[in-house]
Amino acid sequence: MPTNPLWTCPTCSRAFRRADQPHACGLGNRTVLLRGKPLPLVKVYQALERDLAKWGPHETFTRERYVLYRTTRGFADLVFMRDGLRLAIYLGRTVPAPCFFKVGRASTHRIIHVAMLRTLTEWRTVRPYLKEAYRFAQDEDASRRESAARSITKRKA
Repeated sequence: MPTNPLWTCPTCSRAFRRADQPHACGLGNRTVLLRGKPLPLVKVYQALERDLAKWGPHETFTRERYVLYRTTRGFADLVFMRDGLRLAIYLGRTVPAPCFFKVGRASTHRIIHVAMLRTLTEWRTVRPYLKEAYRFAQDEDASRRESAARSITKRKA
């Protein structure tokens, strides 16, 4: 998945930015994720999946009721709750939007925004922010590749 990964797991072949990245091997199983979930929440999840597929390459990692979305860097995660989908989105800025019930700093350059999705209307409200998070992760990937290329060029000079 990632271009120029630093490390690829010898067991599951997933690519990572850090050598020996701790992880659970494999990407999980979508069927297991959706089994027994309320139909309205499955429909919201399917709409999210369809939109993500249009935006470009990414990995979707699932375990039980948890989903992680990443390029070489995670840009969102989702948890199936009883009454909704808890979606955490990682942005490069703070968004004071009412759709987010929690906002906090995840790292120096990433702000986590958490929304609860119960309907397709709520998904449509949050969708532009997830797309922004996806692009932000891609930009970080591109910056990393450019920085690595400059380093190689300097070493050769």
